[in-house]
Amino acid sequence: MNMKKTAYILFLSAITLLSGCEKKDPFVDRVVSPLLFLVIDDNGVPSNGTTTEPTIMSKVSKDVALNIKLLELDKTNILDHTKGIDSIAVKSLKVTVSIRNGAKLGELTTGNDGKATMTKSWADLGKAGAGAGTTVLLSWTGTYKDVTFTKYTRVQGSN
Repeated sequence: MNMKKTAYILFLSAITLLSGCEKKDPFVDRVVSPLLFLVIDDNGVPSNGTTTEPTIMSKVSKDVALNIKLLELDKTNILDHTKGIDSIAVKSLKVTVSIRNGAKLGELTTGNDGKATMTKSWADLGKAGAGAGTTVLLSWTGTYKDVTFTKYTRVQGSN
């Protein structure tokens, strides 16, 4: 009986030691984004920035407008409720747009307002004869303050 108690205590100690170790996720190495990446719809309304993979809705009867706005968040006054976080437009930043199968669509450069636009046909997106519900997966890649980032979005066709 004494041997069982000793074995049980050793077993619990081993589990406690193993579960207390901090492990990095072996599959996802995450880095805090250096900027806020917003997708702007056809009506000029930006996404809220918290969507993991925002969708750009576009009519299949016309070309697809790929509009983005990039902002740096200045958190200097985060603790002052009268000032808060400031959004600063990211100027002159090059971003490469690709279909996620690897086909490069082109490069954009943000203007003084942090916005950039590219227009592509559905055929350019690899979806000639697109219909409602047609989806294209895109990736946007750039480097800001020595941090490389990639943002994923979708383009979805509508009537």
